[in-house]
Amino acid sequence: MQNADDRLKPRLVKVLGGRRQTDGAAAAAIDHPSSSKGSPPETISNWSDSLQSLLDQPPATFPLRVVLGGMLFCGGFGIWAYTGQIDEVGQARGQLVPQGDLYKVHPTQMGKITRIAIKEGQRVRAGEVLVEFDSQIASSEVDRLRNQLTAEQTQLTQLRSLVDRTRLEAFSRVEISSATANAQRAAILQAQSQANTTRQMLAQLISDAATQQARLDKLKPLVAEGALPSERLFEVEQTLRDRQRSITQSQGELAQTEAEISRLQAELTQKQAEGTRTQLEAQQQTEQLEVDRTQQQAKIAETQTLIANAKAKLGQQVLLAPINGTISSLAIRNPGEVVQPGQTIAELSTQNAPLILKASLPDREAGFVRVGLPVQIKLDAYPYQDYGVLSGKVIAISPDAKSDEKSQPVYQIEIAIDTSSLTVNQQKISLKSGQSATAEIVIRQRRIWDILLDPIRQMQHGKIHL
Repeated sequence: MQNADDRLKPRLVKVLGGRRQTDGAAAAAIDHPSSSKGSPPETISNWSDSLQSLLDQPPATFPLRVVLGGMLFCGGFGIWAYTGQIDEVGQARGQLVPQGDLYKVHPTQMGKITRIAIKEGQRVRAGEVLVEFDSQIASSEVDRLRNQLTAEQTQLTQLRSLVDRTRLEAFSRVEISSATANAQRAAILQAQSQANTTRQMLAQLISDAATQQARLDKLKPLVAEGALPSERLFEVEQTLRDRQRSITQSQGELAQTEAEISRLQAELTQKQAEGTRTQLEAQQQTEQLEVDRTQQQAKIAETQTLIANAKAKLGQQVLLAPINGTISSLAIRNPGEVVQPGQTIAELSTQNAPLILKASLPDREAGFVRVGLPVQIKLDAYPYQDYGVLSGKVIAISPDAKSDEKSQPVYQIEIAIDTSSLTVNQQKISLKSGQSATAEIVIRQRRIWDILLDPIRQMQHGKIHL
């Protein structure tokens, strides 16, 4: 027993890292193991002989083996880090929507809803009634415009009659003026003819008077000599006086006739001026009536256009389905709601269109995404730990970036889903439009070596400061 204790002393020295314990306490601990309160002596006594031998006398190649093992480990780790790759995943958030274009149904005018004939998920056919609006105001407007059109048409008829009557009156005035002028011209011609006759008679009387005066001049010497009786001279003188009186009368008649001619010519000029003025006034009145009639016709055309628009609005009091499809969303719930022009009331998806995930991908990850990449989809409504994930692939990427609610540039991507339902405990759960989800896309694969060296590279470029 003493020999065994002597053998343990140098081993204990080696285990303790080369520290020699030659004091009495150490020897006492070895000589009396039961008196020691620690456990090392008991542990050492339980080692195997091979381990004890290795600890006492390690082989000469052990350090070399340790070094070679470390080098092999480091080399293998380096090869693994250099050749090994890790998937870098990009995440995109979005919602499930039917594939294809969504047809938004919205009114073109403000109105109050009286009946909702559809509900979400309902299939509809093209032309089927979706929503009805209150048509009382539109009907009243159509009736008002119809009454206005009737009044305007009546006024147009009156204007046409007035135009015709004005033209007839103008024609009558022109005819009367023309007849009056013709009568005046005839009177002038008659007066001129009478004046010419009077002039001829006056010339004859003057000639006769001259002849009588010459006879009188010849007879006076003869009567004075007594060759002729004085009665003969008296007869000639009487005849001369008659001729002179006739000349004076004819001159008066001629002057009166010429005055009448002047008066008739003045009246003719006045009548002609009045006729021209009457004709011009009638023409102006007719032209004004024509303008009024044209304006009235324009009013009627405008009213007819308003009636057509009002009828169109009346027809728009019913919204119809533009295509055969399914109501994917409905923005109204109760009759009586008032909607504004352009407000989306419902969205229709094409019939039997599969659901796809329409998501937003950050700009920094969009450069590595391409059509055809596989995608893992996690639905927010169904935790992937319990329900699993859905598989899909990228089918479309938007050509331009848009800003999201945080004013960050994002790209819109479309992801086709391999299945339209989840299967849990042999029970299928159908996917629904509008459900939110997260898409995980393997945007690229990076070597482990590059990932490990990234911090060092960033420090070299000054991106990381210690």
